[in-house]
Amino acid sequence: MSTGQARPFIGRNQEVDLLNRELDRSRPSLMVLYGRRRVGKSALLAQVTRSRRTIYYQATEVLGSINLALIKREIARQQGEADPILEGLEQWEGLLTYVAEAARVGGEPLTLVLDEFPYLCQTVEGLPSIVQKVFDRVTDQSVPLNLILCGSRISFMEELLGERNPLRGRQTLELDLLPMPYREAAAFFPDWAPEDRLAAYGVFGGLPYYLQLCDPNRSLRRNILEVVLDSGGPLSNEADNVLRAELSTPARYATILQAIATGCTTTGEILGRAREISDARALSPYIEKLQALRLVRSMRSMDAPPKARGQRFSLADPFLAFWYRFRLPSSSALAVGHAAHVYDHVIKPELDAYLGEVLEWIGREYVQRYGTEILTSPAREVGKIWSEDYDLDMAGTLLDGSVVFGECKWSRRKVGMSVLRDLTTLTAKTTYGRGAADTHLILLSRSGFTQELQCRAAETPFLHLLDPKGLLGEG
Repeated sequence: MSTGQARPFIGRNQEVDLLNRELDRSRPSLMVLYGRRRVGKSALLAQVTRSRRTIYYQATEVLGSINLALIKREIARQQGEADPILEGLEQWEGLLTYVAEAARVGGEPLTLVLDEFPYLCQTVEGLPSIVQKVFDRVTDQSVPLNLILCGSRISFMEELLGERNPLRGRQTLELDLLPMPYREAAAFFPDWAPEDRLAAYGVFGGLPYYLQLCDPNRSLRRNILEVVLDSGGPLSNEADNVLRAELSTPARYATILQAIATGCTTTGEILGRAREISDARALSPYIEKLQALRLVRSMRSMDAPPKARGQRFSLADPFLAFWYRFRLPSSSALAVGHAAHVYDHVIKPELDAYLGEVLEWIGREYVQRYGTEILTSPAREVGKIWSEDYDLDMAGTLLDGSVVFGECKWSRRKVGMSVLRDLTTLTAKTTYGRGAADTHLILLSRSGFTQELQCRAAETPFLHLLDPKGLLGEG
Protein backbone atom coordinates (compact mmCIF):
# COMPACT_ATOMS: atom_id res chain seq x y z
CA MET A 1 0.00 0.00 0.00
CA SER A 2 1.22 3.47 -0.78
CA THR A 3 0.47 4.70 2.74
CA GLY A 4 2.83 2.18 4.28
CA GLN A 5 0.17 1.30 6.87
CA ALA A 6 -0.84 -2.25 7.66
CA ARG A 7 -4.35 -3.24 6.65
CA PRO A 8 -6.85 -4.53 9.17
CA PHE A 9 -7.32 -8.28 9.31
CA ILE A 10 -9.64 -9.31 6.47
CA GLY A 11 -11.78 -12.42 6.13
CA ARG A 12 -11.25 -15.85 7.69
CA ASN A 13 -14.43 -15.50 9.75
CA GLN A 14 -15.13 -19.22 9.74
CA GLU A 15 -11.58 -20.13 10.78
CA VAL A 16 -11.46 -17.42 13.47
CA ASP A 17 -14.71 -18.72 14.98
CA LEU A 18 -13.48 -22.31 14.88
CA LEU A 19 -10.20 -21.51 16.63
CA ASN A 20 -11.85 -19.24 19.20
CA ARG A 21 -14.35 -21.94 20.11
CA GLU A 22 -11.52 -24.38 20.66
CA LEU A 23 -9.48 -21.92 22.72
CA ASP A 24 -12.52 -21.14 24.86
CA ARG A 25 -13.09 -24.75 25.88
CA SER A 26 -12.54 -25.61 29.54
CA ARG A 27 -9.94 -28.28 28.83
CA PRO A 28 -6.41 -28.43 27.41
CA SER A 29 -6.21 -28.23 23.62
CA LEU A 30 -3.73 -29.56 21.09
CA MET A 31 -4.35 -27.91 17.72
CA VAL A 32 -2.57 -28.74 14.47
CA LEU A 33 -2.74 -26.04 11.79
CA TYR A 34 -1.14 -26.36 8.36
CA GLY A 35 -1.34 -24.98 4.86
CA ARG A 36 0.87 -23.84 2.02
CA ARG A 37 3.22 -20.89 2.38
CA ARG A 38 1.69 -17.40 2.16
CA VAL A 39 -1.79 -18.70 3.00
CA GLY A 40 -1.97 -16.62 6.19
CA LYS A 41 -1.44 -19.13 9.02
CA SER A 42 0.66 -16.85 11.20
CA ALA A 43 -1.65 -13.87 10.70
CA LEU A 44 -4.66 -16.01 11.58
CA LEU A 45 -3.01 -17.22 14.79
CA ALA A 46 -2.00 -13.67 15.69
CA GLN A 47 -5.61 -12.59 15.21
CA VAL A 48 -7.16 -15.24 17.47
CA THR A 49 -4.52 -14.97 20.21
CA ARG A 50 -4.04 -11.19 20.30
CA SER A 51 -6.20 -10.72 23.42
CA ARG A 52 -5.16 -14.00 25.03
CA ARG A 53 -2.24 -14.93 27.23
CA THR A 54 0.08 -16.30 24.57
CA ILE A 55 3.65 -17.37 23.94
CA TYR A 56 4.24 -17.28 20.20
CA TYR A 57 7.42 -18.69 18.70
CA GLN A 58 8.22 -18.95 15.00
CA ALA A 59 11.01 -21.45 14.45
CA THR A 60 13.72 -20.99 11.83
CA GLU A 61 16.10 -23.34 10.05
CA VAL A 62 18.91 -23.00 12.56
CA LEU A 63 20.58 -25.31 15.07
CA GLY A 64 18.33 -26.75 17.74
CA SER A 65 20.26 -24.96 20.48
CA ILE A 66 19.55 -21.60 18.84
CA ASN A 67 15.84 -22.28 18.55
CA LEU A 68 15.82 -23.34 22.20
CA ALA A 69 17.56 -20.13 23.25
CA LEU A 70 15.19 -18.01 21.20
CA ILE A 71 12.02 -19.60 22.55
CA LYS A 72 13.30 -19.17 26.10
CA ARG A 73 13.67 -15.47 25.32
CA GLU A 74 10.04 -15.36 24.14
CA ILE A 75 8.85 -17.12 27.30
CA ALA A 76 10.77 -14.67 29.47
CA ARG A 77 9.31 -11.75 27.53
CA GLN A 78 5.78 -13.04 28.06
CA GLN A 79 6.45 -13.43 31.77
CA GLY A 80 7.91 -9.94 31.97
CA GLU A 81 11.08 -11.02 33.78
CA ALA A 82 13.99 -13.42 33.56
CA ASP A 83 13.84 -16.68 35.52
CA PRO A 84 17.06 -18.55 36.42
CA ILE A 85 15.19 -21.86 36.22
CA LEU A 86 14.11 -21.12 32.66
CA GLU A 87 17.58 -19.97 31.67
CA GLY A 88 19.04 -23.25 32.92
CA LEU A 89 16.79 -25.51 30.86
CA GLU A 90 18.64 -27.37 28.10
CA GLN A 91 16.05 -29.92 26.94
CA TRP A 92 12.68 -29.52 25.24
CA GLU A 93 10.82 -31.76 27.66
CA GLY A 94 11.93 -29.52 30.50
CA LEU A 95 11.00 -26.42 28.53
CA LEU A 96 7.48 -27.66 27.72
CA THR A 97 7.01 -28.78 31.31
CA TYR A 98 8.06 -25.31 32.44
CA VAL A 99 5.42 -23.77 30.15
CA ALA A 100 2.80 -26.16 31.52
CA GLU A 101 3.65 -25.08 35.07
CA ALA A 102 3.41 -21.42 34.00
CA ALA A 103 -0.08 -22.16 32.67
CA ARG A 104 -1.24 -23.10 36.17
CA VAL A 105 -0.84 -19.54 37.39
CA GLY A 106 -1.95 -16.23 35.99
CA GLY A 107 -5.72 -16.51 36.19
CA GLU A 108 -6.35 -17.44 32.55
CA PRO A 109 -5.33 -20.23 30.17
CA LEU A 110 -1.96 -20.01 28.45
CA THR A 111 -1.55 -20.63 24.71
CA LEU A 112 1.78 -21.79 23.29
CA VAL A 113 2.15 -21.45 19.51
CA LEU A 114 5.02 -23.34 17.86
CA ASP A 115 4.98 -21.95 14.33
CA GLU A 116 6.95 -23.74 11.59
CA PHE A 117 7.01 -26.79 13.82
CA PRO A 118 8.73 -28.94 11.14
CA TYR A 119 11.90 -26.82 11.53
CA LEU A 120 12.04 -27.75 15.20
CA CYS A 121 11.56 -31.43 14.43
CA GLN A 122 14.54 -31.34 12.06
CA THR A 123 16.93 -30.56 14.90
CA VAL A 124 15.20 -31.97 18.00
CA GLU A 125 15.16 -35.74 17.89
CA GLY A 126 11.82 -37.24 18.89
CA LEU A 127 10.11 -33.88 19.43
CA PRO A 128 6.61 -35.19 18.56
CA SER A 129 7.05 -37.88 21.24
CA ILE A 130 8.15 -35.23 23.72
CA VAL A 131 5.11 -33.12 22.91
CA GLN A 132 2.86 -36.17 23.31
CA LYS A 133 4.39 -37.03 26.70
CA VAL A 134 3.99 -33.52 28.09
CA PHE A 135 0.51 -33.03 26.65
CA ASP A 136 -0.67 -36.32 28.16
CA ARG A 137 0.39 -35.02 31.58
CA VAL A 138 -1.29 -31.69 30.88
CA THR A 139 -4.51 -33.51 29.97
CA ASP A 140 -4.42 -35.81 32.99
CA GLN A 141 -3.91 -32.85 35.33
CA SER A 142 -6.35 -30.51 33.50
CA VAL A 143 -3.66 -27.85 33.13
CA PRO A 144 -5.14 -24.79 31.33
CA LEU A 145 -2.69 -24.97 28.42
CA ASN A 146 -3.49 -24.69 24.72
CA LEU A 147 -0.76 -25.95 22.41
CA ILE A 148 -0.82 -25.01 18.72
CA LEU A 149 1.52 -26.71 16.24
CA CYS A 150 1.69 -24.92 12.90
CA GLY A 151 3.60 -25.61 9.70
CA SER A 152 3.85 -25.05 5.96
CA ARG A 153 5.15 -28.50 5.06
CA ILE A 154 1.76 -30.03 4.48
CA SER A 155 2.79 -33.66 4.11
CA PHE A 156 4.92 -33.47 7.28
CA MET A 157 2.10 -31.92 9.29
CA GLU A 158 -0.41 -34.49 8.03
CA GLU A 159 2.00 -37.27 8.92
CA LEU A 160 2.17 -35.95 12.51
CA LEU A 161 -1.32 -37.33 12.93
CA GLY A 162 -0.80 -40.46 10.86
CA GLU A 163 -0.72 -44.09 11.91
CA ARG A 164 1.99 -45.00 14.44
CA ASN A 165 2.76 -41.36 15.12
CA PRO A 166 2.81 -40.42 18.82
CA LEU A 167 0.45 -37.44 18.32
CA ARG A 168 -2.24 -39.45 16.55
CA GLY A 169 -5.52 -39.12 18.40
CA ARG A 170 -4.22 -36.39 20.72
CA GLN A 171 -5.27 -33.45 18.54
CA THR A 172 -8.42 -31.66 19.64
CA LEU A 173 -8.55 -29.66 16.39
CA GLU A 174 -6.97 -30.17 12.98
CA LEU A 175 -7.23 -27.32 10.48
CA ASP A 176 -6.01 -27.41 6.89
CA LEU A 177 -5.96 -23.71 6.00
CA LEU A 178 -6.87 -23.18 2.35
CA PRO A 179 -6.64 -20.02 0.24
CA MET A 180 -9.36 -17.46 0.83
CA PRO A 181 -12.65 -17.83 -1.05
CA TYR A 182 -13.12 -15.31 -3.83
CA ARG A 183 -15.48 -13.16 -1.75
CA GLU A 184 -12.92 -12.68 1.00
CA ALA A 185 -10.20 -11.94 -1.55
CA ALA A 186 -12.46 -9.33 -3.15
CA ALA A 187 -12.72 -7.55 0.20
CA PHE A 188 -9.12 -6.36 -0.23
CA PHE A 189 -10.42 -3.99 -2.93
CA PRO A 190 -13.55 -2.53 -1.32
CA ASP A 191 -13.96 0.49 -3.61
CA TRP A 192 -13.45 -1.28 -6.92
CA ALA A 193 -16.28 -2.17 -9.27
CA PRO A 194 -17.60 -5.72 -8.64
CA GLU A 195 -16.20 -7.09 -11.93
CA ASP A 196 -12.78 -5.63 -11.12
CA ARG A 197 -12.80 -7.28 -7.70
CA LEU A 198 -13.48 -10.65 -9.33
CA ALA A 199 -10.72 -9.92 -11.87
CA ALA A 200 -8.31 -9.18 -9.01
CA TYR A 201 -9.06 -12.60 -7.57
CA GLY A 202 -8.40 -14.09 -11.01
CA VAL A 203 -4.95 -12.50 -11.06
CA PHE A 204 -3.81 -12.62 -7.42
CA GLY A 205 -5.82 -15.56 -6.11
CA GLY A 206 -6.74 -16.12 -2.49
CA LEU A 207 -3.43 -15.89 -0.64
CA PRO A 208 -3.54 -12.94 1.80
CA TYR A 209 0.17 -12.25 1.36
CA TYR A 210 -0.29 -11.62 -2.36
CA LEU A 211 -3.42 -9.54 -1.87
CA GLN A 212 -1.82 -7.31 0.75
CA LEU A 213 0.91 -6.37 -1.71
CA CYS A 214 -1.69 -4.69 -3.90
CA ASP A 215 -2.72 -1.08 -3.53
CA PRO A 216 -6.53 -0.79 -3.65
CA ASN A 217 -6.17 2.90 -4.54
CA ARG A 218 -4.60 1.99 -7.87
CA SER A 219 -6.02 0.18 -10.88
CA LEU A 220 -5.76 -3.53 -11.57
CA ARG A 221 -3.39 -2.75 -14.45
CA ARG A 222 -1.11 -0.69 -12.19
CA ASN A 223 -1.03 -3.43 -9.55
CA ILE A 224 -0.20 -6.08 -12.12
CA LEU A 225 2.63 -3.94 -13.44
CA GLU A 226 4.16 -3.09 -10.08
CA VAL A 227 3.59 -6.32 -8.17
CA VAL A 228 4.00 -8.98 -10.87
CA LEU A 229 5.56 -7.66 -14.07
CA ASP A 230 8.18 -5.10 -13.05
CA SER A 231 11.64 -6.60 -12.72
CA GLY A 232 12.26 -6.80 -9.00
CA GLY A 233 8.54 -6.59 -8.16
CA PRO A 234 7.57 -8.50 -5.01
CA LEU A 235 5.91 -11.33 -6.95
CA SER A 236 8.03 -11.21 -10.11
CA ASN A 237 9.80 -14.48 -9.19
CA GLU A 238 7.16 -15.90 -6.86
CA ALA A 239 6.36 -19.03 -8.86
CA ASP A 240 10.03 -20.01 -8.87
CA ASN A 241 10.25 -19.26 -5.15
CA VAL A 242 7.23 -21.44 -4.38
CA LEU A 243 8.79 -24.47 -6.07
CA ARG A 244 12.28 -23.93 -4.70
CA ALA A 245 10.91 -23.73 -1.17
CA GLU A 246 9.24 -27.12 -1.50
CA LEU A 247 11.25 -29.12 -4.05
CA SER A 248 14.91 -29.95 -4.50
CA THR A 249 14.59 -30.36 -8.30
CA PRO A 250 11.81 -28.01 -9.45
CA ALA A 251 12.47 -27.85 -13.21
CA ARG A 252 10.13 -30.63 -14.33
CA TYR A 253 7.44 -29.48 -11.94
CA ALA A 254 7.68 -25.98 -13.41
CA THR A 255 7.32 -27.42 -16.92
CA ILE A 256 4.17 -29.28 -15.87
CA LEU A 257 2.70 -26.18 -14.26
CA GLN A 258 3.35 -24.07 -17.33
CA ALA A 259 1.85 -26.74 -19.58
CA ILE A 260 -1.34 -26.83 -17.52
CA ALA A 261 -1.52 -23.03 -17.31
CA THR A 262 -1.33 -22.74 -21.09
CA GLY A 263 -4.13 -25.20 -21.81
CA CYS A 264 -2.65 -28.70 -21.49
CA THR A 265 -5.31 -30.14 -19.21
CA THR A 266 -5.04 -33.88 -19.93
CA THR A 267 -2.26 -36.38 -19.29
CA GLY A 268 -1.53 -36.74 -23.01
CA GLU A 269 -1.34 -32.98 -23.55
CA ILE A 270 0.99 -32.51 -20.58
CA LEU A 271 3.28 -35.28 -21.84
CA GLY A 272 3.35 -33.59 -25.22
CA ARG A 273 4.80 -30.50 -23.57
CA ALA A 274 6.96 -32.16 -20.89
CA ARG A 275 8.89 -34.38 -23.29
CA GLU A 276 11.53 -35.36 -20.73
CA ILE A 277 8.82 -37.43 -18.97
CA SER A 278 8.34 -40.69 -20.81
CA ASP A 279 4.76 -41.75 -20.13
CA ALA A 280 1.72 -41.43 -17.90
CA ARG A 281 3.17 -43.70 -15.25
CA ALA A 282 6.28 -41.53 -14.99
CA LEU A 283 4.16 -38.37 -14.91
CA SER A 284 1.93 -39.56 -12.09
CA PRO A 285 4.35 -38.94 -9.15
CA TYR A 286 4.92 -35.36 -10.31
CA ILE A 287 1.19 -34.68 -10.51
CA GLU A 288 0.60 -36.29 -7.11
CA LYS A 289 3.30 -34.13 -5.54
CA LEU A 290 1.86 -30.96 -7.05
CA GLN A 291 -1.58 -31.93 -5.80
CA ALA A 292 -0.17 -32.56 -2.31
CA LEU A 293 1.35 -29.06 -2.41
CA ARG A 294 -2.11 -27.65 -3.28
CA LEU A 295 -0.76 -26.35 -6.62
CA VAL A 296 -2.70 -28.62 -9.01
CA ARG A 297 -6.25 -29.93 -8.85
CA SER A 298 -7.96 -32.55 -10.97
CA MET A 299 -11.55 -33.03 -12.02
CA ARG A 300 -13.55 -35.75 -13.70
CA SER A 301 -16.68 -35.13 -15.71
CA MET A 302 -19.63 -35.39 -13.34
CA ASP A 303 -21.36 -37.91 -15.60
CA ALA A 304 -18.32 -40.22 -15.86
CA PRO A 305 -18.34 -43.65 -14.16
CA PRO A 306 -16.51 -43.67 -10.78
CA LYS A 307 -13.33 -45.33 -12.06
CA ALA A 308 -13.32 -43.85 -15.54
CA ARG A 309 -10.20 -42.23 -16.94
CA GLY A 310 -10.20 -38.85 -18.58
CA GLN A 311 -9.53 -36.43 -15.72
CA ARG A 312 -8.59 -32.84 -16.43
CA PHE A 313 -5.99 -30.84 -14.54
CA SER A 314 -5.86 -27.16 -13.67
CA LEU A 315 -3.75 -24.96 -11.43
CA ALA A 316 -5.28 -24.58 -7.99
CA ASP A 317 -3.88 -21.07 -7.49
CA PRO A 318 -5.13 -18.33 -9.86
CA PHE A 319 -1.97 -16.33 -9.29
CA LEU A 320 0.27 -19.18 -10.45
CA ALA A 321 -2.03 -19.73 -13.43
CA PHE A 322 -1.64 -16.06 -14.34
CA TRP A 323 2.13 -16.08 -13.73
CA TYR A 324 2.82 -19.14 -15.87
CA ARG A 325 0.42 -18.10 -18.60
CA PHE A 326 1.54 -14.49 -18.97
CA ARG A 327 4.68 -13.58 -17.08
CA LEU A 328 6.96 -16.52 -17.73
CA PRO A 329 6.71 -16.42 -21.56
CA SER A 330 7.57 -12.70 -21.48
CA SER A 331 10.50 -12.96 -19.07
CA SER A 332 13.09 -11.64 -21.53
CA ALA A 333 11.07 -8.52 -22.38
CA LEU A 334 10.30 -7.90 -18.71
CA ALA A 335 13.95 -8.23 -17.72
CA VAL A 336 14.82 -5.19 -19.85
CA GLY A 337 11.96 -3.04 -18.59
CA HIS A 338 9.11 -3.55 -21.04
CA ALA A 339 6.41 -4.29 -18.44
CA ALA A 340 3.87 -1.83 -19.83
CA HIS A 341 4.29 -3.19 -23.36
CA VAL A 342 3.89 -6.76 -22.12
CA TYR A 343 0.65 -5.83 -20.37
CA ASP A 344 -0.78 -3.87 -23.31
CA HIS A 345 0.22 -6.25 -26.11
CA VAL A 346 0.34 -9.69 -24.43
CA ILE A 347 -1.90 -9.69 -21.38
CA LYS A 348 -4.68 -7.26 -22.17
CA PRO A 349 -5.80 -8.96 -25.43
CA GLU A 350 -6.03 -12.34 -23.65
CA LEU A 351 -7.16 -11.25 -20.20
CA ASP A 352 -10.91 -11.66 -20.80
CA ALA A 353 -10.43 -15.19 -22.14
CA TYR A 354 -8.32 -16.06 -19.10
CA LEU A 355 -10.85 -14.55 -16.69
CA GLY A 356 -13.59 -16.53 -18.42
CA GLU A 357 -11.87 -19.70 -17.20
CA VAL A 358 -11.54 -18.23 -13.72
CA LEU A 359 -15.25 -17.36 -13.71
CA GLU A 360 -16.09 -21.05 -14.08
CA TRP A 361 -14.24 -21.82 -10.84
CA ILE A 362 -15.88 -18.84 -9.15
CA GLY A 363 -19.29 -20.12 -10.27
CA ARG A 364 -18.68 -23.58 -8.90
CA GLU A 365 -17.39 -22.11 -5.63
CA TYR A 366 -20.49 -19.92 -5.44
CA VAL A 367 -22.78 -22.96 -5.68
CA GLN A 368 -20.72 -24.85 -3.11
CA ARG A 369 -20.35 -22.06 -0.54
CA TYR A 370 -23.12 -19.57 -1.12
CA GLY A 371 -25.67 -21.42 -3.24
CA THR A 372 -28.39 -21.33 -0.61
CA GLU A 373 -28.76 -17.62 -1.40
CA ILE A 374 -30.69 -18.67 -4.51
CA LEU A 375 -31.05 -22.48 -4.46
CA THR A 376 -33.36 -24.72 -2.48
CA SER A 377 -30.63 -26.41 -0.42
CA PRO A 378 -26.83 -26.63 -0.05
CA ALA A 379 -24.81 -28.52 -2.65
CA ARG A 380 -23.71 -32.10 -2.16
CA GLU A 381 -21.28 -32.05 -5.10
CA VAL A 382 -20.31 -29.52 -7.76
CA GLY A 383 -18.17 -29.92 -10.85
CA LYS A 384 -18.50 -29.74 -14.63
CA ILE A 385 -19.40 -32.05 -17.49
CA TRP A 386 -17.62 -32.49 -20.78
CA SER A 387 -17.74 -34.73 -23.81
CA GLU A 388 -16.10 -34.74 -27.20
CA ASP A 389 -18.50 -32.14 -28.57
CA TYR A 390 -19.67 -30.06 -25.60
CA ASP A 391 -18.83 -28.66 -22.17
CA LEU A 392 -21.10 -27.71 -19.28
CA ASP A 393 -19.35 -25.15 -17.08
CA MET A 394 -21.23 -26.16 -13.93
CA ALA A 395 -23.08 -29.27 -12.85
CA GLY A 396 -24.00 -30.50 -9.42
CA THR A 397 -26.46 -32.13 -7.08
CA LEU A 398 -28.05 -30.45 -4.07
CA LEU A 399 -28.74 -32.12 -0.75
CA ASP A 400 -32.48 -32.13 -1.51
CA GLY A 401 -31.84 -34.25 -4.62
CA SER A 402 -32.34 -31.53 -7.21
CA VAL A 403 -29.66 -30.87 -9.81
CA VAL A 404 -28.07 -27.67 -11.05
CA PHE A 405 -26.46 -26.77 -14.38
CA GLY A 406 -24.79 -23.51 -15.28
CA GLU A 407 -23.00 -21.48 -17.93
CA CYS A 408 -20.44 -18.72 -17.28
CA LYS A 409 -19.75 -15.78 -19.61
CA TRP A 410 -16.98 -13.23 -19.00
CA SER A 411 -18.12 -11.12 -21.92
CA ARG A 412 -18.52 -7.38 -22.44
CA ARG A 413 -21.97 -8.04 -23.91
CA LYS A 414 -25.09 -8.81 -21.94
CA VAL A 415 -26.14 -12.44 -21.90
CA GLY A 416 -29.44 -13.10 -23.66
CA MET A 417 -31.91 -15.83 -24.53
CA SER A 418 -29.55 -17.60 -26.92
CA VAL A 419 -27.27 -18.59 -24.02
CA LEU A 420 -30.22 -19.97 -22.09
CA ARG A 421 -31.30 -21.99 -25.13
CA ASP A 422 -27.76 -23.34 -25.54
CA LEU A 423 -27.62 -24.35 -21.86
CA THR A 424 -30.98 -26.11 -22.10
CA THR A 425 -29.80 -28.01 -25.19
CA LEU A 426 -26.58 -29.11 -23.46
CA THR A 427 -28.33 -30.35 -20.32
CA ALA A 428 -30.45 -32.63 -22.50
CA LYS A 429 -27.31 -34.35 -23.77
CA THR A 430 -26.07 -35.62 -20.41
CA THR A 431 -27.43 -38.43 -18.27
CA TYR A 432 -26.29 -36.63 -15.12
CA GLY A 433 -29.21 -35.85 -12.85
CA ARG A 434 -31.67 -37.64 -15.10
CA GLY A 435 -34.82 -38.22 -13.12
CA ALA A 436 -34.24 -35.51 -10.53
CA ALA A 437 -37.42 -33.84 -9.30
CA ASP A 438 -36.15 -30.32 -9.95
CA THR A 439 -33.46 -28.81 -12.21
CA HIS A 440 -31.92 -25.42 -11.51
CA LEU A 441 -30.30 -23.44 -14.32
CA ILE A 442 -27.76 -20.72 -13.46
CA LEU A 443 -26.34 -18.15 -15.85
CA LEU A 444 -23.32 -16.08 -14.79
CA SER A 445 -22.46 -12.92 -16.68
CA ARG A 446 -19.77 -10.31 -16.23
CA SER A 447 -21.93 -7.68 -17.99
CA GLY A 448 -25.45 -8.54 -16.89
CA PHE A 449 -28.46 -9.78 -18.86
CA THR A 450 -30.86 -8.60 -21.53
CA GLN A 451 -34.29 -7.38 -20.50
CA GLU A 452 -35.91 -10.35 -22.21
CA LEU A 453 -33.84 -12.83 -20.21
CA GLN A 454 -34.52 -10.98 -16.96
CA CYS A 455 -38.24 -11.19 -17.65
CA ARG A 456 -37.96 -14.92 -18.33
CA ALA A 457 -36.07 -15.43 -15.04
CA ALA A 458 -38.72 -13.49 -13.14
CA GLU A 459 -41.32 -15.94 -14.45
CA THR A 460 -39.22 -19.10 -13.96
CA PRO A 461 -38.50 -20.12 -10.33
CA PHE A 462 -35.60 -22.45 -11.19
CA LEU A 463 -33.77 -20.05 -13.53
CA HIS A 464 -31.18 -17.91 -11.72
CA LEU A 465 -29.16 -15.00 -13.10
CA LEU A 466 -25.93 -13.88 -11.40
CA ASP A 467 -23.86 -10.84 -12.25
CA PRO A 468 -20.70 -9.79 -10.33
CA LYS A 469 -22.77 -8.11 -7.63
CA GLY A 470 -24.75 -11.30 -7.11
CA LEU A 471 -21.60 -13.40 -6.97
CA LEU A 472 -20.24 -11.09 -4.28
CA GLY A 473 -23.46 -11.25 -2.28
CA GLU A 474 -24.31 -7.61 -3.02
CA GLY A 475 -27.07 -8.06 -5.58
